[in-house]
Amino acid sequence: MSLVGLKNAVVSATRRDSKDSSEIDHLLQQNATYGSDDRGADIAREEAILAAKQNSDDDDDQDNGFFSHFDPRVMSDIIIGLSDGLTVPFALTAGLSSLGDTKLVITGGLAELVSGAISMGLGGFLAARSESEYYHASVKKEKMEFFKKPELVNQEAAEIMLDLGASDETVSSFLKDLDQQPKNLIDFVIRFGKGLEEPADGRQFTSALTIGLAYFLGGFVPLVPYFFCHHVGTGLMVSVIVMLITLFIFGYVKTVVSLGPDCGSWKRVSEGLQMVAIGSVAAGSAWTLVYLIDK
Repeated sequence: MSLVGLKNAVVSATRRDSKDSSEIDHLLQQNATYGSDDRGADIAREEAILAAKQNSDDDDDQDNGFFSHFDPRVMSDIIIGLSDGLTVPFALTAGLSSLGDTKLVITGGLAELVSGAISMGLGGFLAARSESEYYHASVKKEKMEFFKKPELVNQEAAEIMLDLGASDETVSSFLKDLDQQPKNLIDFVIRFGKGLEEPADGRQFTSALTIGLAYFLGGFVPLVPYFFCHHVGTGLMVSVIVMLITLFIFGYVKTVVSLGPDCGSWKRVSEGLQMVAIGSVAAGSAWTLVYLIDK
């Protein structure tokens, strides 16, 4: 057995539970018994399959953290809504504050929040509906092709497998298995050939509600200080301080959610600082523009 084959086999085995550590000695013994690289590759593949099956069985029992309980698409909608909600209303309230009227800032801010949340929610609804329509249209097309000419769907699946580097024998065996389950064959072509996944039921309304609420809640943060500060200048200063902290926390947490908890600390901090910079530029530009117009 080559060193590479032995290494792959040992690594695959060591990733399993400690109670299975005796299998390493078994692999080493097989290395002494078999002098073929093919045998080593077979052992490595068998261990990989066993590990994959074990991981698949354990997936339902694993707890990967708080964010793992959420649908990734819902988390994406939340991030989209908060990203706009924490920047656009902040820039608007900062710009209106240059007029020197706290009531005007509150009135204009609330009007923007309501209209912006509705607009963002409607945009999420239309986007999700278009995604669902495109998915079902693609599935319908593949089903029609399968019933008319099954070999065309098989050809698409074979091309996908070959692009992934599968051998002719693997492709043949794969197609033979999936031919018994046409739905799985069509799902395979849709998912890996078209890059589509079936949207969840009620995705349109979930997306609209999530984006709209996230936008409203994010945009309400810079508006809160103006309810408690009678002087607009004080409200602006408090709003800026609150938003700088909020934008940094949002950028930091967004990075953890998007890249996972294993991403580096510098990456998290840099994303937080980037959100601060974006919000500061937007608010500063709006304030300056309104100030110059009012002059």
